[in-house]
Amino acid sequence: MSVNSTCVSIISDLPVLQIVGYKNSGKTTLTCKLIATLTAAGLRVGSAKHDAHRFQLDEPGTDSSKHLTHGAVETVLTSNTATRWMRQEPTSLQEIAALLNGRVDILIAEGFKAASYPKIALIRESNHMIDLLKETSDIRLWVSWLNPKKFSANSVSNKQPHNAPILSIHAEDILLDHIQTLIMSLLPPDKSK
Repeated sequence: MSVNSTCVSIISDLPVLQIVGYKNSGKTTLTCKLIATLTAAGLRVGSAKHDAHRFQLDEPGTDSSKHLTHGAVETVLTSNTATRWMRQEPTSLQEIAALLNGRVDILIAEGFKAASYPKIALIRESNHMIDLLKETSDIRLWVSWLNPKKFSANSVSNKQPHNAPILSIHAEDILLDHIQTLIMSLLPPDKSK
Protein backbone atom coordinates (compact mmCIF):
# COMPACT_ATOMS: atom_id res chain seq x y z
CA MET A 1 0.00 0.00 0.00
CA SER A 2 1.37 3.43 -0.96
CA VAL A 3 0.39 6.48 1.04
CA ASN A 4 1.26 10.01 -0.01
CA SER A 5 2.10 11.97 3.14
CA THR A 6 2.00 15.31 1.36
CA CYS A 7 -1.69 16.17 1.32
CA VAL A 8 -1.18 19.93 1.23
CA SER A 9 -1.27 22.14 -1.81
CA ILE A 10 2.08 23.88 -2.07
CA ILE A 11 0.48 27.15 -3.18
CA SER A 12 0.46 29.75 -0.42
CA ASP A 13 0.15 33.51 -0.30
CA LEU A 14 1.42 33.66 3.28
CA PRO A 15 4.17 36.29 3.65
CA VAL A 16 7.45 34.65 4.63
CA LEU A 17 10.62 36.37 5.85
CA GLN A 18 13.76 34.30 6.26
CA ILE A 19 16.58 35.01 8.70
CA VAL A 20 19.78 33.40 7.39
CA GLY A 21 23.41 33.30 8.43
CA TYR A 22 26.01 30.98 9.87
CA LYS A 23 26.30 29.54 13.37
CA ASN A 24 26.44 32.16 16.15
CA SER A 25 25.59 35.03 13.80
CA GLY A 26 22.57 36.10 15.86
CA LYS A 27 19.78 34.48 13.85
CA THR A 28 17.80 33.19 16.84
CA THR A 29 18.18 36.43 18.80
CA LEU A 30 16.93 38.49 15.84
CA THR A 31 14.15 36.00 15.10
CA CYS A 32 12.91 36.16 18.70
CA LYS A 33 12.98 40.00 18.68
CA LEU A 34 10.97 40.05 15.47
CA ILE A 35 8.43 37.55 16.78
CA ALA A 36 7.95 39.58 19.98
CA THR A 37 7.71 42.90 18.11
CA LEU A 38 5.25 41.63 15.51
CA THR A 39 3.13 39.87 18.15
CA ALA A 40 3.01 43.08 20.21
CA ALA A 41 1.81 44.87 17.05
CA GLY A 42 -1.15 42.48 16.88
CA LEU A 43 0.05 40.10 14.18
CA ARG A 44 -0.28 36.33 14.41
CA VAL A 45 3.27 35.14 13.85
CA GLY A 46 4.33 31.66 12.86
CA SER A 47 7.91 30.50 13.02
CA ALA A 48 9.94 27.74 11.46
CA LYS A 49 13.51 26.70 12.20
CA HIS A 50 15.73 24.60 9.98
CA ASP A 51 18.08 22.40 11.98
CA ALA A 52 21.25 21.45 10.13
CA HIS A 53 21.77 18.57 12.56
CA ARG A 54 19.70 15.46 13.17
CA PHE A 55 17.32 16.15 16.00
CA GLN A 56 15.24 13.67 17.95
CA LEU A 57 11.51 13.87 17.22
CA ASP A 58 10.43 12.69 20.65
CA GLU A 59 11.81 11.26 23.88
CA PRO A 60 12.57 7.52 23.56
CA GLY A 61 9.97 5.33 25.24
CA THR A 62 7.04 7.73 24.95
CA ASP A 63 3.90 6.49 23.25
CA SER A 64 4.34 8.86 20.31
CA SER A 65 7.97 7.77 19.84
CA LYS A 66 6.74 4.15 19.78
CA HIS A 67 4.31 5.09 16.98
CA LEU A 68 7.24 6.50 14.99
CA THR A 69 9.52 3.55 15.76
CA HIS A 70 6.86 1.14 14.54
CA GLY A 71 6.54 2.84 11.17
CA ALA A 72 4.22 5.83 11.43
CA VAL A 73 5.45 8.45 8.96
CA GLU A 74 3.60 11.20 10.82
CA THR A 75 2.39 11.35 14.40
CA VAL A 76 0.39 14.09 16.07
CA LEU A 77 0.63 14.51 19.83
CA THR A 78 -2.04 16.78 21.26
CA SER A 79 -3.36 17.81 24.66
CA ASN A 80 -5.71 20.45 26.03
CA THR A 81 -2.97 23.07 25.70
CA ALA A 82 -0.67 22.18 22.79
CA THR A 83 -0.10 20.10 19.66
CA ARG A 84 3.13 18.69 18.24
CA TRP A 85 3.29 17.35 14.70
CA MET A 86 6.11 14.88 14.07
CA ARG A 87 7.11 13.75 10.60
CA GLN A 88 9.90 11.33 9.67
CA GLU A 89 10.93 13.23 6.56
CA PRO A 90 12.13 16.75 5.80
CA THR A 91 9.53 19.43 5.15
CA SER A 92 10.23 22.30 2.78
CA LEU A 93 9.65 25.89 3.81
CA GLN A 94 7.15 26.16 0.98
CA GLU A 95 5.13 23.29 2.47
CA ILE A 96 5.34 24.78 5.98
CA ALA A 97 4.01 28.08 4.59
CA ALA A 98 1.13 26.22 2.94
CA LEU A 99 0.32 24.42 6.21
CA LEU A 100 0.25 27.73 8.14
CA ASN A 101 -1.55 29.75 5.47
CA GLY A 102 -4.70 31.25 6.99
CA ARG A 103 -3.56 30.41 10.52
CA VAL A 104 -0.90 33.14 10.86
CA ASP A 105 -0.31 36.56 9.29
CA ILE A 106 3.40 36.08 8.63
CA LEU A 107 5.93 33.27 8.89
CA ILE A 108 9.41 34.08 10.21
CA ALA A 109 11.76 31.31 9.12
CA GLU A 110 15.20 30.83 10.60
CA GLY A 111 17.49 29.15 8.10
CA PHE A 112 16.31 27.34 4.95
CA LYS A 113 19.01 29.15 2.90
CA ALA A 114 17.98 27.49 -0.38
CA ALA A 115 14.34 28.62 -0.17
CA SER A 116 13.35 31.53 -2.38
CA TYR A 117 11.64 33.93 0.02
CA PRO A 118 12.88 37.42 1.01
CA LYS A 119 15.76 37.24 3.47
CA ILE A 120 17.66 39.12 6.11
CA ALA A 121 21.25 37.84 6.16
CA LEU A 122 23.49 38.13 9.21
CA ILE A 123 27.24 38.31 8.71
CA ARG A 124 29.76 37.94 11.51
CA GLU A 125 32.90 37.54 9.38
CA SER A 126 33.85 39.26 6.12
CA ASN A 127 33.73 36.04 4.06
CA HIS A 128 30.14 35.31 5.17
CA MET A 129 28.72 37.78 2.65
CA ILE A 130 30.51 36.15 -0.28
CA ASP A 131 29.53 32.66 0.89
CA LEU A 132 25.88 33.60 1.45
CA LEU A 133 25.68 35.17 -2.01
CA LYS A 134 26.69 31.78 -3.43
CA GLU A 135 24.24 29.80 -1.27
CA THR A 136 21.09 31.89 -1.26
CA SER A 137 19.02 34.50 -3.08
CA ASP A 138 16.67 37.43 -2.50
CA ILE A 139 18.60 39.03 0.36
CA ARG A 140 16.77 42.26 1.17
CA LEU A 141 18.88 43.35 4.14
CA TRP A 142 22.37 42.54 5.42
CA VAL A 143 22.98 42.76 9.18
CA SER A 144 26.67 42.95 10.01
CA TRP A 145 28.66 42.48 13.19
CA LEU A 146 31.50 44.21 11.33
CA ASN A 147 31.66 47.84 10.28
CA PRO A 148 29.24 48.02 7.31
CA LYS A 149 31.59 50.52 5.61
CA LYS A 150 34.00 47.61 5.00
CA PHE A 151 31.63 46.28 2.35
CA SER A 152 31.25 48.08 -0.95
CA ALA A 153 27.88 48.31 -2.67
CA ASN A 154 29.47 46.52 -5.65
CA SER A 155 30.09 43.42 -3.56
CA VAL A 156 26.36 42.75 -3.37
CA SER A 157 24.89 44.45 -6.42
CA ASN A 158 25.94 41.73 -8.90
CA LYS A 159 23.48 39.20 -7.49
CA GLN A 160 21.07 41.36 -5.50
CA PRO A 161 18.32 43.00 -7.55
CA HIS A 162 17.24 45.09 -4.57
CA ASN A 163 20.72 46.46 -3.80
CA ALA A 164 20.17 45.45 -0.18
CA PRO A 165 21.48 47.82 2.48
CA ILE A 166 24.14 46.70 4.95
CA LEU A 167 23.38 47.77 8.52
CA SER A 168 25.19 47.31 11.80
CA ILE A 169 23.68 44.92 14.30
CA HIS A 170 24.69 47.48 16.93
CA ALA A 171 22.44 50.23 15.47
CA GLU A 172 19.33 48.50 16.75
CA ASP A 173 16.83 51.35 16.23
CA ILE A 174 17.86 51.90 12.60
CA LEU A 175 17.95 48.15 12.03
CA LEU A 176 14.47 47.57 13.46
CA ASP A 177 13.07 50.48 11.39
CA HIS A 178 14.45 48.91 8.19
CA ILE A 179 13.13 45.49 9.15
CA GLN A 180 9.69 46.90 9.99
CA THR A 181 9.56 48.61 6.58
CA LEU A 182 10.57 45.35 4.91
CA ILE A 183 7.96 43.34 6.79
CA MET A 184 5.20 45.87 6.04
CA SER A 185 6.06 45.58 2.33
CA LEU A 186 5.44 41.82 2.53
CA LEU A 187 2.08 42.01 4.31
CA PRO A 188 -1.25 42.50 2.54
CA PRO A 189 -2.61 46.08 2.87
CA ASP A 190 -5.14 45.16 5.59
CA LYS A 191 -2.33 43.84 7.84
CA SER A 192 0.38 46.43 7.14
CA LYS A 193 -1.07 49.29 9.17
